[in-house]
Amino acid sequence: MEKISGKNVLKFLIGTIVGLYLIVIPINIGGGVDTFASYWLKSFVAWGGRALEGVCTGIVCLSTVLAFINLIFKPKFIQNSPLMTELFACSPFYAVCRLGGSIISLMVFFNFGPECILSIDTGGTMLPLATQLAFLIPPFIIIQTFILEFGFMEFLGTLVGFVCKPLFKLSEMSAVSIISSIMGPANAGIIGANQLYHEGYFTYKEAAIIANCFAISSIGWCVVVADIFNLMSMFGWVMFTIVFATVVVAIVSVRIPPIRGYDNSYYEGRKTEFADVEGNRFHRALSLAAIRAGKADLKIFENKIPGALSYYCSLLPIIICWGTLSMMLFVYTPVLQWISFPLGWFMDIMQLPEAYAAAPALLSGFADNYLPVILGESLASQQTQFVICTMSIIQLIFMSEIGAMLLEAKLNKRAIDIVTIFLERTIIALPVCVLISHFLF
Repeated sequence: MEKISGKNVLKFLIGTIVGLYLIVIPINIGGGVDTFASYWLKSFVAWGGRALEGVCTGIVCLSTVLAFINLIFKPKFIQNSPLMTELFACSPFYAVCRLGGSIISLMVFFNFGPECILSIDTGGTMLPLATQLAFLIPPFIIIQTFILEFGFMEFLGTLVGFVCKPLFKLSEMSAVSIISSIMGPANAGIIGANQLYHEGYFTYKEAAIIANCFAISSIGWCVVVADIFNLMSMFGWVMFTIVFATVVVAIVSVRIPPIRGYDNSYYEGRKTEFADVEGNRFHRALSLAAIRAGKADLKIFENKIPGALSYYCSLLPIIICWGTLSMMLFVYTPVLQWISFPLGWFMDIMQLPEAYAAAPALLSGFADNYLPVILGESLASQQTQFVICTMSIIQLIFMSEIGAMLLEAKLNKRAIDIVTIFLERTIIALPVCVLISHFLF
């Protein structure tokens, strides 16, 4: 067996522990359950309040102005700078989306315009949400470096990653991304998968599977939803249902369209190779982790800065625009009632109480993951509330955040795939959640 560097092992352990503690492991803090970094960043946003919403609005407007300047005039200060190109060069469609986000942000911040945009059910929620994400996600992009670049991916992948191929059609090294996506914030899981695709660790299909199948809401959010539905006394069952149903959905989803047909190729044909190490499984896992940790330096953190800045300019206005429009469609039109009728019939067959009243709540999750909570809170049946609680998290894709991130990261081939995957997740997971609810209630 090859000798393992003690210095690099220590570097691997310290980097991994720091990363896991900051953004993955849930802890009791501030009277609730959250991850360390998430709690303090959210506290900072709450402290900054309206001032930070103003900063967010200004950033969105600036990104829009520079995007249109680049489209029309092609100035050299953008065209000749890789960073400026990444931040402000976009298609006419996305430039219009940035414009929509700017207009909505200005209307909400200065409180002028129609109620359907200013309402707390639409734009009034989206601007504060976008502000919170603006101060959460870029730091997460930097902090994730401790988990992704200090050997934990190699260590966990070598130890337990062998189950990923037969179950999810993923490489061994995807194990750490799966676990961190399930335990940590959903947006961090998507960002991590996209980064690893561009660095040659995942194929496009593997990154899409992780982002579309495993990046469920954080444990902190699960606690919030369970508490609203008065289900904290059975929180263990809530989490078991969420994780079990997510695994079932992933096993099925990777074997059916649209994900089944995604390209299984590496970004620009570049595949990152791992060292060939002999020995038992644990020795190989520790050796690979040490080798990777030995290469980690300050530069790998610097390389993440453009991606963090890109979030502000590219994704923030789109989240505000698409999130507000989606919520307007579901809140102010009868579309939700019309399209949810078949789902109500399906749940009625499964003998779920208040099936037709619960159906709109479930489908509203496509607009925002808080809408099912709002619509389901008034239901009388705790069994049905249990189903809505778990399904609102398992469904994963909501256009106010995750859907927009998936499209911006191009981890879905077409926009219609977002809708298809949401419906697939709903149809596959619903019988699992209802079956467990019958056992519990």
